[in-house]
Amino acid sequence: MPFLDSLILPLIFILGGSSITALTKALQIFGRIPSKKEFKKKPHFFFAYPFIKKLFPNDPWDNLFYLLSTTKHFLRLLYSTTFFLYLVTHFLKIGTENPTFAKTLLSIALIIGVALFFDFCFRFIVNFNPPLVLKLVTPLTTFFLFLFSPITFLLLKAQQTLSQKKRSLPHGFSRARVKDKILEVVHESELTHYLEPFDRRIISAVASFRDRIAREIMVPRIDVFTLSAKESIQNAAKKFVSEGYSRIPIYEESVDAIIGVLLYKDVMECTLNGSSLDSPVKELVKPVLYTPETKKISVLLQEFRKRQIHLAIVVDEYGGTEGIVTFEDILEELVGEIADEYDVVEEEKLHTPHPDGGWVVDGKMTILDIEKETSIVIPTSPEYDTIGGYIFHRVGTIPSKGWKIHN
Repeated sequence: MPFLDSLILPLIFILGGSSITALTKALQIFGRIPSKKEFKKKPHFFFAYPFIKKLFPNDPWDNLFYLLSTTKHFLRLLYSTTFFLYLVTHFLKIGTENPTFAKTLLSIALIIGVALFFDFCFRFIVNFNPPLVLKLVTPLTTFFLFLFSPITFLLLKAQQTLSQKKRSLPHGFSRARVKDKILEVVHESELTHYLEPFDRRIISAVASFRDRIAREIMVPRIDVFTLSAKESIQNAAKKFVSEGYSRIPIYEESVDAIIGVLLYKDVMECTLNGSSLDSPVKELVKPVLYTPETKKISVLLQEFRKRQIHLAIVVDEYGGTEGIVTFEDILEELVGEIADEYDVVEEEKLHTPHPDGGWVVDGKMTILDIEKETSIVIPTSPEYDTIGGYIFHRVGTIPSKGWKIHN
């Protein structure tokens, strides 16, 4: 077995593994979009990616990393095997004459030193010049990719076949997985250090936007200010000034029978035009949008834009009023609190730290806000949205002072 008498094979295998490690790191630092642009500039040099994309059109970028990782594992396995056989052959005299002990130790030190040298050099250079490393290691990496392609391509195909049944969207990504990957990139990757807190919040909010429903962001019924349809325009104008609203829902018999919305603009026009201010506000009511509490706010936003309205009445399954959602409420889910010159500057504090290490929390604080502000994880359920609702759900009654719930 002459090949066991040489360190050439272990050296080739470790060099191939180091080059794949360097290429993988370069692609990660360089980024997906810049890397693809580089591939397009020199398609004949980076022909491996177009070839993989043609064979595996779904997720070619992830498939490239899968093939690189699998090939690297094979190279490391071959390196370990050939190096082990070299040691066994020389120390136990398997098939060849045993060289001098010093020569054997020198050979071992050489192969280890070369392996560490290449690995260190590639890792050092890739942090400063990823495009250069990309060009240097691509030829050798491409050679090993195609050398092991009969095995690695079959493994990739088998993996895709087995996971195909679990895919709920094209390209193998469910909405939940897409959201998790975005949040992982924003909060767990190296990009975290380059993003401002506000940028991370915006990206996280957009990723979670499709999952939010009207009930989670609505102003609850108990906090909604309404007026009777019989109220005079003059009194309504005073209420607009004292309450600071630009729109007020109008009801006929009860809050569960909201017939529309009154705009401050219309009241002002009546005042300026000299119209009768003793007339009921019912004459000025505009149509209002009704929406179920489970409607996605992304869909509701499109309805707001299509119908050019800014307020919707959230109703339950029986048609009763649960609360209201405004155009501003939806935007605040994306960009945070929006305040103008008429808004109160002091923000309502729904939670405060307690000296014993706990928290004093307002019952109307939502579960999502509690987790975000205090890092306390509370089980979610369609039955409730607030901490008060969670407690009522667990206890089944109004708890007395000192009642403890073990989460």
